[in-house]
Amino acid sequence: MARQAVWEELERRDTTIAVVPFSGRAREGGRTGTITLSVLRGDDLVIEELWSGRELAYALEGPVWDRYAGFAGHPLIRGTVTWTLTDRRIRIAGRRGQTAFEETLA
Repeated sequence: MARQAVWEELERRDTTIAVVPFSGRAREGGRTGTITLSVLRGDDLVIEELWSGRELAYALEGPVWDRYAGFAGHPLIRGTVTWTLTDRRIRIAGRRGQTAFEETLA
């Protein structure tokens, strides 16, 4: 699923933010956790869906695998990929070993 299709699907679901937790390290590989789709209602961010294992889930996880592949050669990395529909940004943030990181991918 191309990124444009991901944005369109999130919009169709009326999703404001999608969050994908992940972790991984050398010799252990990586994994993603339960994906959270949330919508802004007034001033509150409300969780609409929790899931994994569908085509959209694989696309939302894509930046993790694009960035870290199988986590070969990396210390323990824990973080989140956050897709924000309002500004169509993808942010990846967390800790690589003892060092915090944050970057905008799109």
